[in-house]
Amino acid sequence: MPAFSRAAEITIFIRPECQGMGIGRSLALRLIDEAKEMGITSILASISSRNDGSIAFHRRLGFRECGRFKAIGRKWGEDFDAVWMQKML
Repeated sequence: MPAFSRAAEITIFIRPECQGMGIGRSLALRLIDEAKEMGITSILASISSRNDGSIAFHRRLGFRECGRFKAIGRKWGEDFDAVWMQKML
């Protein structure tokens, strides 16, 4: 939609055995740089509230929580929130 052409959503999945090697950080920084070149001014990420590692990862990259949908997901018999984080470029 043209009205949201300056916004993008980012999703990064790294296999558990490959985490902590800088792969996710390198990928995210590359995507952020390319987004800037494209005129993107806001990057959004939707993260499970049960994924503390991903929330911390995004915080280290400068993302801030901007919204939360309470108990909208359910996995392995437990409800979880969808945490929305945003990085302004």
